[in-house]
Amino acid sequence: MTDSSTPAGTADEAATTGIVLFTGPSLRPEDLTALSALAATAGRELRLEAPVRRHDLLDLVESAPHHHIVMLDGEFGQRLSVSITEVRAVLAAGQSLAGASSMGALRAVECRTLGMTGSGWVFEQYLSGAIESDGDVALLYDPQDYLPVTVPLVNVRWLLAEKQRQGLLTADVGATALRTAHAVHFRDRRPSLLLRQWRRELPTAAVEVLEPELAPERRDSWDRKRLDGIEAVRSALGLDT
Repeated sequence: MTDSSTPAGTADEAATTGIVLFTGPSLRPEDLTALSALAATAGRELRLEAPVRRHDLLDLVESAPHHHIVMLDGEFGQRLSVSITEVRAVLAAGQSLAGASSMGALRAVECRTLGMTGSGWVFEQYLSGAIESDGDVALLYDPQDYLPVTVPLVNVRWLLAEKQRQGLLTADVGATALRTAHAVHFRDRRPSLLLRQWRRELPTAAVEVLEPELAPERRDSWDRKRLDGIEAVRSALGLDT
């Protein structure tokens, strides 16, 4: 889903020479390989950058003036985060800027009236006020390869909502599972610890529904930040998501 006030995939985007993607733990190395291949097929450059931090956007006004910018991940506590003032300056310079997944979703909500676009489930949750805390997208990750180490609360919200939609969890059990996950600091919310806490607090039937999803081979399938990020890049490339 995309902010209806400023839809993605506009003619201005088609005129850009390439895409600058600020990403980190939201996407996997194999995702980036696949998206880079799609960009090459579409005749577009996909320039990969580390999580955005203060002044990175301003640098692009000079180094990549005709590129469309897609912001997924950004620095929170490690360094100064990208500011609304920077977003305003980049948009005023005529560059297009879209956000999703994590820091990108947060800034897109804050700057939508300035012309920044937002897309994805995470963006919509913040836009509607269903989620208010920046901490819901926070996670611990390996600084070398950006692979997630802990589970962000926003992904837990998505997983529980899906299981309730499928009729596999009741609303009461879902609420208990969410409270249990929320009580664990994001730096400690490893899948193994989350499972232990759920085993302690939830009925056995609910644990049997959730436990398989915490297996390494299943976690990417309900990583909402990842799914939103892939959709955002595909949209920037003019592809169906």
